[in-house]
Amino acid sequence: MEKTTRIKLLESPEDGPSSPLPLGPRPHRYEEMEGAEGRAVFFRPHRHSAADLAPLRGAVTVTVDGIRRECAVLDVSQNGVAVAWPHGLPARKGRLVPAVLRFDAHQPFDGQVRIGSVREADGATLVGLSFDNFLLDVEEVLSLRTVRAWAAGAGGSRVQDRPWGVPSGERFQARVAELRMLLEDGRQQLDALERQLPWHALHGPQSPVLAALERSLRAGFVPEFVRLTEAIDAEIRTLPGGHRNEQARLWAMRNLQEFLMESPGLRRAYEKPFGYPGDYEVMNAIYERFYEGSTLFARSVGLGFSEALCSKAVRFRKDLVKRQLKALLSRRAGSTGPVRVLSIGAGPAQELHELFQEVDDLPVPLEVVLFEQDKNALAHAFRRLTPTVEARFQGRVRLLFLHDSIKRLLRDGSLFAPFGKFDLVYSAGLLDYLQQRTGTVLTRHLAGATAPGGQLLVANMVDNPARMLLQVHLDWALIYRTREELMDIARAAVPGARVRILEEESGINPFFELVRG
Repeated sequence: MEKTTRIKLLESPEDGPSSPLPLGPRPHRYEEMEGAEGRAVFFRPHRHSAADLAPLRGAVTVTVDGIRRECAVLDVSQNGVAVAWPHGLPARKGRLVPAVLRFDAHQPFDGQVRIGSVREADGATLVGLSFDNFLLDVEEVLSLRTVRAWAAGAGGSRVQDRPWGVPSGERFQARVAELRMLLEDGRQQLDALERQLPWHALHGPQSPVLAALERSLRAGFVPEFVRLTEAIDAEIRTLPGGHRNEQARLWAMRNLQEFLMESPGLRRAYEKPFGYPGDYEVMNAIYERFYEGSTLFARSVGLGFSEALCSKAVRFRKDLVKRQLKALLSRRAGSTGPVRVLSIGAGPAQELHELFQEVDDLPVPLEVVLFEQDKNALAHAFRRLTPTVEARFQGRVRLLFLHDSIKRLLRDGSLFAPFGKFDLVYSAGLLDYLQQRTGTVLTRHLAGATAPGGQLLVANMVDNPARMLLQVHLDWALIYRTREELMDIARAAVPGARVRILEEESGINPFFELVRG
């Protein structure tokens, strides 16, 4: 018996490791291939409809009895075309007539055609024309269609025809290009530096190398980053639609987004994994984790954003709230009753975290209710606040973490009634997302939760030079208000209350302070 050798081409999972190179589909064996059956055995050239050829437009110009008329092509094959025949032009079956076939500027046929089928459909005459001693190169026509479709989709060759072309936006485009060059050069230089440094020097805790690099970036790259982002913001305001100018948005995104997204904090702000802007992890990145990233360049971008006015304002407004908390505790020193505080949209509760780290002793017991719609943020705040409170202020601080919806907060004016009245209620970021009427309702509900003489603090950003970064590159839209508009909301919510503006250091995130009599 002849010995047969079998070669295993592909192993199954049961046979052990698979082949290191994936195999493509097996080619057909000719004797196994199948064709048509029955009537389909008699070959007819495939017909391509006008829709198949779009955006290429086909037309046939025929001359009948000295009359020259153009007909739209309905479909075409190698040996003929079907056309919409002009009204009033005679069409006799079997007759040869001169014809010219064009597809846009391409003319593949100029000769005689024979009128074949003639039929009526929906009030129109449809005529089949056969080429006389000619076969059309359909592949060539289809290739022209492909090129024509590509050209149409590419948006034209002129800048003004492109979706990112910015009419009269030369100064805006130039500022964007300058920032791109700064980022390109920065990435190239920092990548080269990173290759020269040992891994542990860049990734170890409290690395002196990273500290030295941060000082260098703050002296050079960061001020330029901020200057150029603010220059871009100034220029987009001169264009029609301002920050909503779609061409300008596409220009900026095309040139800058890949660099900005290397920062993990900015990427999270843009991608919004929890479905809303400014989640607690983004706020943590703005508060204290901005100098992070897998590369030195990623760290530099996060550091640059941390010095933009919007980021500085977030940290400064936190400091303002912290000062108000300290002042309240000092005023109530020695009181037997606790100071009661309500935080709205508590997020990571950075102001409380820092307060509990900074004070050595509390002159009065403190009770805090932290209201938050995101249970992940509440869990994070619980993890960071509870151990410190239990270790340093046992029996002096009581924390209550309240998980409920913003919808209920806006609809239920008695939401906080079971918890009593509060000496201080504050909301540092919610009003930025609410329309005026809704903001007035929120203010009324929060004022109703304050004790007589208690403070309500509500913040809202005013328009500022960091708006381009937020609105365009992070898709982070806020409702910017003037100080007078802030005051109007407070006065409409609680007529007769004492209202004033409190300023944080950046000057772009004021609070109104409302005190009921």
